[in-house]
Amino acid sequence: MIARVNTPARRARFRNACRGRWVLDALLPLDQQIFGKSQPGRFYAGPTLALELSGRTAWAAGHANPEELASFLAFCGCGSVILDEGICSPPTGWHRAETLTVFGLAPGKVLPLPAVEDALWSSLTLDAQPPAMTVAQALYPTDPARRDDAYSELCSKRSRGRAVVWALQQGGQTVCTVGAYAVANGQAYMACGQTAEPLRGKGIGGRLIVQMANALAAEGEHPVFLCAPERVHFYTRLALQSWGSMYVLPRREPDDLNALRFTLGIFRGRTILYWRLSRPAGRSKRPSCPLAQRSVHASENTRTLN
Repeated sequence: MIARVNTPARRARFRNACRGRWVLDALLPLDQQIFGKSQPGRFYAGPTLALELSGRTAWAAGHANPEELASFLAFCGCGSVILDEGICSPPTGWHRAETLTVFGLAPGKVLPLPAVEDALWSSLTLDAQPPAMTVAQALYPTDPARRDDAYSELCSKRSRGRAVVWALQQGGQTVCTVGAYAVANGQAYMACGQTAEPLRGKGIGGRLIVQMANALAAEGEHPVFLCAPERVHFYTRLALQSWGSMYVLPRREPDDLNALRFTLGIFRGRTILYWRLSRPAGRSKRPSCPLAQRSVHASENTRTLN
């Protein structure tokens, strides 16, 4: 039975289901540790399942009975679930929409720095401890709710040594940022790479990503990323190596697919699949479960790449 994580036994099941899974073992146990008390309706466990609800998206690690999982997600009003297709079978009646690939860098490995025009790079200043609100404002300048959520999560994780964010400044303005928004269990999940529009395509974002990945790998971490299909070429050019196939599945794309564009990186050929419940034409959506009703949380923000 899938139940709220509110006992030591369920917390242990939650952690065990995530253990050793790229990306998921960095994100889910850390979120549960930090936000489990303040947001108890967000985390659930089955005998071999860990489930985190983030807005209308669920993240699943481990495995569960497909029919039970489908019923539970529908009851909670979830429109999508992200899971490891090698471990967890899709919920009954849900359709594969897109494949994301996990990339990463092994500890001790060093990526070459991408070329950037010398004059441009010398005009930039690296800030290894930018204010959280400055970062949040750079990521979500026109979305106050997501900005505030991102600020809150970054403060919570960075104060515990579980997040690292860098920024490039030019003329007193933040023009580029990237972060490891979940540093846990030997992994550093990197996300939210963002460059100001006038400087895009000049290589500064790629160089900042490589510099941070190299620094984290030198500290013994595994930098890991989730990569959408259209971004594979960019990360391959950074000399990151992919260990898995990429699939863009031609089923009907979900309405909120753009909310699931993730930052990138590279590790081991695991794929994380996005599934969406298929409803008969003309059938209204089931109301969201009260336990899952909340604004889009920062955990979703910091897993998303604009």
